[in-house]
Amino acid sequence: SSAASDVYKRQVKDFAQYDTVFVGFPIWWYVAPTIINTFLESEDFSGKTVIPFATSGGSGVGETDKYLHPSCSEQTAWRPAKSFAGSAGAAELQKWVEGLKL
Repeated sequence: SSAASDVYKRQVKDFAQYDTVFVGFPIWWYVAPTIINTFLESEDFSGKTVIPFATSGGSGVGETDKYLHPSCSEQTAWRPAKSFAGSAGAAELQKWVEGLKL
């Protein structure tokens, strides 16, 4: 196992207890930073729902799903990534989460 995945395993306590995982990150040229792939590869997301979201100064999520989704097992329920402006407020985020119908 890589040093990066060892760090994540120490930081995410009792990962198995979570059914839904929100993964947030900044968008860099229409994709997530590579460290997000490392995080997704470091845990077993089988049977979990992964909901990626990003902040950006102007670009959308681009091909984020295409590059992140394969970092999880086929047994992971993947939701399409959503992009928010850095100025997104609590009301906008709450409306999005409620719309996910978790």
